[in-house]
Amino acid sequence: MKFLLKAINRFNDMKIRKKLMLIYIIVVLIPILVVGFYLTEGMRSMVIEKSIDEACTNNDRIQYRLNEIIKIANDVSDRMYFDEKLNKIVTTQYTSAADVVKVYNEYPIFDEFLRYYKEIASIRFYVENHTMLDNSQFTKVTEDTRKSYWYTRALANDGRIEWMYKTDEITGTDYLSLIRLVKDINRNRIGVLVININEDRLRALIKDEPFESIIAINEGKVVMSQNNKLRGTSIDFLSLEELKSRKEHYIVEKNYNGEESSIIMNSFSPEKASANCFQIVMIMPIANVTSKTTQISIRGISIMLVNLVLSIILITIFSKWFSERIILLRKEMHKVVTGEFNIEESIEGKDEIGELYEDLNKMMQSIKQLIHEVYEEKIQKEQLKNRQREAQFKMLASQINPHFLYNTLETIRMKAFVKGDHETAKIVKMLGKIMRRNLEVGDKPISLDSEVELVKNYLEIQRMRFGEKINYTINVDCDISNYFILPLLLQPIVENAFVHGLENKQGSGNIDLNIRAEKDNFIITVKDDGLGISPEKLEYLNKCLEDFTIGGKKSIGISNVNQRIKLYYGEEYGIKIRSRINEGTEVILILPKSKEVQGYAQSIDS
Repeated sequence: MKFLLKAINRFNDMKIRKKLMLIYIIVVLIPILVVGFYLTEGMRSMVIEKSIDEACTNNDRIQYRLNEIIKIANDVSDRMYFDEKLNKIVTTQYTSAADVVKVYNEYPIFDEFLRYYKEIASIRFYVENHTMLDNSQFTKVTEDTRKSYWYTRALANDGRIEWMYKTDEITGTDYLSLIRLVKDINRNRIGVLVININEDRLRALIKDEPFESIIAINEGKVVMSQNNKLRGTSIDFLSLEELKSRKEHYIVEKNYNGEESSIIMNSFSPEKASANCFQIVMIMPIANVTSKTTQISIRGISIMLVNLVLSIILITIFSKWFSERIILLRKEMHKVVTGEFNIEESIEGKDEIGELYEDLNKMMQSIKQLIHEVYEEKIQKEQLKNRQREAQFKMLASQINPHFLYNTLETIRMKAFVKGDHETAKIVKMLGKIMRRNLEVGDKPISLDSEVELVKNYLEIQRMRFGEKINYTINVDCDISNYFILPLLLQPIVENAFVHGLENKQGSGNIDLNIRAEKDNFIITVKDDGLGISPEKLEYLNKCLEDFTIGGKKSIGISNVNQRIKLYYGEEYGIKIRSRINEGTEVILILPKSKEVQGYAQSIDS
């Protein structure tokens, strides 16, 4: 314990540069050497395991594709087994060769199977009917045929399928063959069917495999191999009993052709031929698999040694540079302690030392600017209030449109002249509401209900003026009672839709006002199907919404409304405009839900 405390104290007394060198040796240098040799051996084992896994996967793929070929042959044999026409051809006693040839020409099933299934090389049907003629498909059974092993096995199996590796009597070629006795409906023998599998299709199963691959049958007789010399021979290292007892791959380590190899084997019994056993074998030489790993390991160790030498040089340079920066930081902090605030603006690097020095510099700047911040904040508040007063002035100046009042009064006169007093009273009442609102509007929020009522009165007056030319709808999809907004936010938007969108449009037009709630906001949409806005003017309007200074002193419409919204509610709220020429315009207002009735000017002052 005393030794440990002594070592800690001694370490604490060391200069930072020496500490870094010692830590590097203990934490980096020694572990890298140990881990390097450990990883080299681990990588070798991992490569071998990965190669075995890949071989197992390929083994399964070969088995699956071989099974597909076997299923095709099984299907063909079943179809021929139950073919009544084939039964009749084979059992008929013919009186002339012409009759036989005619029957052959009228039975194209063999050729069709060969044409449709490229997996099949040939089909032979061995018959006892000696009135038939031999050809590439029908063959009369001879004494040699009766004595052959495959023929006797077919008779013994009594209609069951069996797979063999045999020589075709006609071509002399060795094939993997399906052999089956065919009977009629009365269970009488009519012949033996032999379906030979195309060896090119079998070769295609294994030709692209990275390891030597073998397909064997029954007692290990090689049906197909990448090494053609093995075809027809028996594999002596197969343990069939061991293979049959395992559901997964059987992997053994053996010496094959003088090389240490991992042999991956798998066996399966094909469908409808449980007496047969197919084996798929892959031979993976260990030396070939690990050759690249060994080369990489040698190169890796060499690179590691070079890197260690370079790292020692670099850590020496770095520790010197690091120590100098620490010394510089200590000197500058000492200046601050003595009351000198004029320190160097920055230090090299943006690491923790650089960030610490930057924080020190910012702290000095904060102290200097502490007094100025109070005055700057007051100045900003005054500027905000001035902009607000200017917006309010523009709003009040634009509330009464003489042209609108003139046309409204003229409409009242015409209506009073043509129609009765009820309609005149109605339009005068609505006009009175609008004029009273414009004259009494202040700086406090008003209920959203009353703002919608104002818009409705305005639209109803315009409809009385223009008749069926103007149609409107007001849809409120949420509860707006007890909610408040700034005054005269909606009416200028609706007026713009009418004046700029519908007034000069040929035919009738529509204005739709929709209000819906979305989380904590109201989404208010004013849409018309009028003349629309050209892309150039729409771009200019959007710029005015983003920058209040572009519109100038005359900007009292949508830009004015957008400015008031942002000043009062915040930058995340405001107006969006969408429009297409001759299709219409859509103006979207995003406002927060608010139930507080507080002074507009008072909120700015606070």
